[in-house]
Amino acid sequence: MFIPDLQLRGKLLATQHLGPGATPQQIGFLTGLSLAAFSLAQLLTAPFLGRLSDRIGRKKILLLTSLLSVASYVVYAHAESYAAVLVARALSGIAAANLGVAFAYIADITAPEERAKGLGMLGAAFGLGFILGPVAGAFLLGVSQNDPTLLGYVGAGLAALNALYIAFVLSESLRQPREGQSRFVPDLALALKTPGLGLMLAMFFAINFGFTNLETTFFQLLESPNWIFRQGEHARQTGGYILGLVGVVSVIMQGFIVRRATPRFGEVRLLRFSYLLYIPALALVPFAPLWMPAILCIVALGIAGGLAQPSLSSLISRAAPREIQGGIFGITQALGALARFLGPLVSNPLFQWRPYAPYLLGAIVILFPAFAAWKLSMPPAGEDGESVPGH
Repeated sequence: MFIPDLQLRGKLLATQHLGPGATPQQIGFLTGLSLAAFSLAQLLTAPFLGRLSDRIGRKKILLLTSLLSVASYVVYAHAESYAAVLVARALSGIAAANLGVAFAYIADITAPEERAKGLGMLGAAFGLGFILGPVAGAFLLGVSQNDPTLLGYVGAGLAALNALYIAFVLSESLRQPREGQSRFVPDLALALKTPGLGLMLAMFFAINFGFTNLETTFFQLLESPNWIFRQGEHARQTGGYILGLVGVVSVIMQGFIVRRATPRFGEVRLLRFSYLLYIPALALVPFAPLWMPAILCIVALGIAGGLAQPSLSSLISRAAPREIQGGIFGITQALGALARFLGPLVSNPLFQWRPYAPYLLGAIVILFPAFAAWKLSMPPAGEDGESVPGH
């Protein structure tokens, strides 16, 4: 829900914070930092929360982080300075670091043969949130004439409902405390030594970094008086509805098309096709006028992302050695958070230089996974009946 407001509010408050003598690059860097604070806080906090939940239980961590979400959204609702937005986003990032704990909870309560289904339901909930969130955020901002107060308190209310559910309905899933020793570094070292897996992890980072160039500048692109869209005060609503469309297309692709296309074409072929579509679509976004040309580019991005994400995730999971199957999610989550931290720090100064520059950079970065996808192959099925990606 906060996506339609974050970029423009961050840019406005960064400009006010720096004063009239600020350069565009300084404004861009501070804007990017306000967006990156969430992912940095999430990246630094997630391993600690995971280990703590192993010792004191999942429920306590989920409850505390939900209450922290409430506080972060209330702070955002009243954020009238750059520092306040930075604090609000950092608090939200710490709270969102409970994602690994949520996955651990599902692993605790499901049998191994049911685990994929449980994790899939959590993934579907995220997909649905991405569809409804930007649209709801755009609507609330329209009602409040772009004042963040209503948006912040609705977010806080939803987080409070989560906290109440956890406190009074959810039972503890951890039957006995564990040592909670982090295996992230040895798991990552083994992953990088595994043939083909290191390449795929680099591809995963690159695609996330490339797309972050759009995610963290798109509303500024729509608002900018110096570019073709010139949506002005309507940029939040226009961008929110467009991102909602991306979510719809992506969920359709992941929920229906991928399941039918994968057995026929295989993950590697789907990956190659998706990147061939992804690169021109991303590069053309800043040059495609509203409405139909822009919608075609956005739909193409939704199709490409909806094919690429599950295909690459499947290949990574199947290539991971058996002893790090449980840890590979933590590795990809950390790489994604790192990409979302670095992306805004690069894309926003670039945007201040030329509005189209972040999109061209994103397309150039995605050339790497596009070429790398042709290094991947699907060997014949092994003894377990599953084919394993190689290079």
